[in-house]
Amino acid sequence: MSSPSIQIALKTEHSIKDRLYWNFLNLLPVLVGSIAIARDSLKWVAVYIVIALLFFLIVKLRFICAHCLYYIRSKGCVKCIMLPGVPKIFKDRPDPHKSFEKVIILLGALPVFLFPVYWLVRDSLLLGAYIVAWALLFLTVQRYGCIKCINFECPVKRVPAEMRNDFKNKSNLSDNFDISADQFRVSGSNRCTSLKIKHEFKDFLYWNFVTLILLFSAGLAIGIYSTGWTFAYIFLVIFHFNILEQRFFCTHCPYYARDGKKLRCMMNWAWPKHFRPRPYPPGKFDLVITTLGFIAVILFPIPWLLKELFLLGSYSVSILIFLLTIWKYECSHCIYFGCPFNRVPVEVRKEFQEKR
Repeated sequence: MSSPSIQIALKTEHSIKDRLYWNFLNLLPVLVGSIAIARDSLKWVAVYIVIALLFFLIVKLRFICAHCLYYIRSKGCVKCIMLPGVPKIFKDRPDPHKSFEKVIILLGALPVFLFPVYWLVRDSLLLGAYIVAWALLFLTVQRYGCIKCINFECPVKRVPAEMRNDFKNKSNLSDNFDISADQFRVSGSNRCTSLKIKHEFKDFLYWNFVTLILLFSAGLAIGIYSTGWTFAYIFLVIFHFNILEQRFFCTHCPYYARDGKKLRCMMNWAWPKHFRPRPYPPGKFDLVITTLGFIAVILFPIPWLLKELFLLGSYSVSILIFLLTIWKYECSHCIYFGCPFNRVPVEVRKEFQEKR
């Protein structure tokens, strides 16, 4: 069977959805920093924006992007996941980064990170949001971007050496390139889809970090006004995810039936299995109960969040990031075909089930 991790196709082309998603994540920390500065001076916000633009459009383009295969393959304008449509003002440099260039990159990046700190330290919530936004960007790009990136000269690349060599030998392919023997080809295209057969502990760590951002925002908003309702919210979250969801949704999932008496899921790790597996798709009643539970968890903190607009914004954005990321990078590889959000193509499901 295929590897438990989603180390699949190398990404030779980026779609509009890729660019929208990654630029959204990239803009979040800059936006938080700008909000902190704007409370004191709009002029310094303009300075910060100029610093960010100089880094991304000059320093990054010259000292990082010029070495990148996406940049080298682009004609006229950059066809990149982060800087789409930007003119290629620097010549291609298909050679490794020199030490001098790495120093320039570091010196150029530091002002973007550090410039807003003077204003952020005055507001602990904004400072926390700033740190979390950068952490979320780096963790997500390292987890889902670097593993499929053909910028082999990047110092944080994660593509194995054998994959890089094979790709270079077959670099005439125009679509997503794949070398795994355990892939399922999508009919009518050159694309291959891998399925995640099991989750790893690092999956659990990443997704619980993302989940805790929104739960913390909600819990903090409630806690400002009522300790009792905070405990009620904590109870609701535990009851939903550990009892209600496990009984009506998780028991139908192939991941649930694996690994003995404890869960090994990207959302729940080492939790006891309270219910027996049900190896058939969830019914309408199961989905209704699960949906009502989710709605209760999401809507419960709204009355308190409406009183704390910053936390409401953090809560809303974190939910959006959670949904976009799981839909984009997990649902298309998940073997829980009974889930209404599963995005694995029908022909891939059939081929996978025939090989089981």
